[in-house]
Amino acid sequence: MLHSVGDDVTDESCPNNTIRPREVRDLIVALRKDGYTFKTFKDAIETGDRWTMCLTFDDGFVDNYTLLFPILKELDVPATLFVTSRGKSDNGFLSPDMIREMDASGLVELGGHTSGHTMLTEVSLEEAKREIDENKAWIEAIIGHPIISFAYPRGGENDDIVELVKGAGYRYGAAMVKKMRPVETDLFRVHRQIIPRGMPTWKSVLLATRGKWKL
Repeated sequence: MLHSVGDDVTDESCPNNTIRPREVRDLIVALRKDGYTFKTFKDAIETGDRWTMCLTFDDGFVDNYTLLFPILKELDVPATLFVTSRGKSDNGFLSPDMIREMDASGLVELGGHTSGHTMLTEVSLEEAKREIDENKAWIEAIIGHPIISFAYPRGGENDDIVELVKGAGYRYGAAMVKKMRPVETDLFRVHRQIIPRGMPTWKSVLLATRGKWKL
């Protein structure tokens, strides 16, 4: 589970959410050398095995296009971006044209992440539903086809929220559960592992593949 990509920290309150471009590239190269194959979130669930690796990036920061996308193209690596709708009016986030280009590349799966990065468990169910539905409709109007993967902003989910996500037409949900669990246990609470900024590549590989390090 990754967010922003850049040499400079995007959010000083959470510096681990901005991983350096070279750290992303070095991690991909190292994992491939160890025999891992990269797939999108939905493909990893549907056709992955123990040698499958999935890169997910939350929020839809513009650097996912300017800095991450060139790395994905250079190394021919797929990834999944869970994007908000903030790119409608904020140039710090992915614009419709950027989203459309990345989707058309065949390397990027687009997924939902609410319209305004709303903590769904802290608003009414009516507001949560609106955030989920409007974001899905916005993305699908841009790319011209359905999206089926969703990530809960800041991990905010419960049984009611999961039902709203299912009702919107999603088939998979990406969570922030600390405890490792098999994907097939709950397709709407799929575990992801944070890879923090500044970690040596060998340690990031251990973290990504074995879950041995506690954050």
